[in-house]
Amino acid sequence: MKTFKKACAISFVFALSSTLLPIVAQSETMPLRGPIAFSTYDKDGNGTISENEFNAVRAQRMSAKAAQGKQMRGAANAPTFASFDLDSNGKLTQDELLTGQKAQMSKRQNKKQSMGKGFGKGQKMGKNMPSFAEFDLNSDGKLLEQEFYEARAQRISNRAKQGYQMKNIGSAPSFNDIDTNNDGNISSAEFSEHQMKHRANMRK
Repeated sequence: MKTFKKACAISFVFALSSTLLPIVAQSETMPLRGPIAFSTYDKDGNGTISENEFNAVRAQRMSAKAAQGKQMRGAANAPTFASFDLDSNGKLTQDELLTGQKAQMSKRQNKKQSMGKGFGKGQKMGKNMPSFAEFDLNSDGKLLEQEFYEARAQRISNRAKQGYQMKNIGSAPSFNDIDTNNDGNISSAEFSEHQMKHRANMRK
């Protein structure tokens, strides 16, 4: 009786192993990040991807990520089969898959770039600092106090609409801070000198 039970147990383990091995092998070859190869989707090897194949591979990838404790960010917003099926014939060619994957990567890159706007030390070390011409509203080569503050308010408003974070507005330099010779206007040279000092301070 014990021998029979032992034989049954061995048979069960063997059967379970033979069932799990293909799944394990597939999980090992499937990337947890980035685009999935056409051959991985095309389970039956007929040269096209059906909606069932597409969804099955997606589900397999999500299961593999979940098993490894990976974050499932954006799963709810993942592109659908229909968004890849450009000719709406119910199957994907290799070209359609590649086109869809490129579009998704481009979309993610654009999103990262837009999220990165306004962040980072010193607005990318002063690259987004304004020019003298942006403040010289009447183009006379000098900035009066009213002109200076009017241009600054305009710039803050425009950048806020574009989604930029306007950090340290409260500690922004005053007109008198930049008008170093106290003659009642800011020259291009004074403006540039102040920006150079500001960039140097940001690098510290």
